[in-house]
Amino acid sequence: MMSSPVLVSDQELAAAVDKLPPVGSVMQRLLAVLQDADSGIDDVAALVRIDTALATQVLRLANSAYFGLVERVATVEEGIQHIGLTQVQRLVTSLGGRRIFERALDHYVISAPLLWHHTLAVAVGSEVVASRLEADDSIAYLGGILHSIGIVALDNVAAARGIAPRDPAVPLLDWERETFGIDNAAAAERVLHYWKFPESLRRAVADRYIPPPSLAAAKSPAGVLHLACCLAERASAGLAPESGLFRTSAEGLAIAGLTEEQFAALEPELRYQISRTRALLQLA
Repeated sequence: MMSSPVLVSDQELAAAVDKLPPVGSVMQRLLAVLQDADSGIDDVAALVRIDTALATQVLRLANSAYFGLVERVATVEEGIQHIGLTQVQRLVTSLGGRRIFERALDHYVISAPLLWHHTLAVAVGSEVVASRLEADDSIAYLGGILHSIGIVALDNVAAARGIAPRDPAVPLLDWERETFGIDNAAAAERVLHYWKFPESLRRAVADRYIPPPSLAAAKSPAGVLHLACCLAERASAGLAPESGLFRTSAEGLAIAGLTEEQFAALEPELRYQISRTRALLQLA
């Protein structure tokens, strides 16, 4: 008879998160600034300047041939003004996310390149889906970047406990619940709470496996993230352990106000935006 799983404690999750690069607080502060109607370029610049490496990357990107400036940008404020707040948010989020997700997860048997490719695809896909549904996209990209944080945290917990790698024959969520007492979506919600991210982002990540039951739900951050995961799966950018968890049906798409043809048409846009984002990150 199988013994009951030992529920992952807050202390274990905190220890697992503390092993990750300290980027959560930077993303959280940037999100707060960008969502404040009274904030502007000076506020974002003050936040960027805290991280010397990030400030350098903003200036490098602003002065790259990609943006075609005639005169060289010399200050962070000028760089942000030229790049735009949306691109700065994407740059900060992507660079921070790459530090966390460009790594192999031995207990989930996921390679570093595949994890980062999937992360970027879901982040970009969240923006693509939000735009198509005319939904709020304020946290779409960030939600996409952070959606697998529970998997990363539980991989660290598995390493600390000395647990064997997951058997691919065992469904992902079953293995997690049998091993940790929770699944990665619930773990992600707890991690983002530990990092003090807003509830809207925490709920989006926690509910991403649930197909939206209504048009309003489809336009919510959780619905957008779920559809973005489906889109990434369609574009061969899904994670093998999650195979089968993000399948769309004609009925499910109809709830979101989409036909199968309309949803399929988002795939070329997703691939284009992934390549564009990768190019920007290489310039930075």
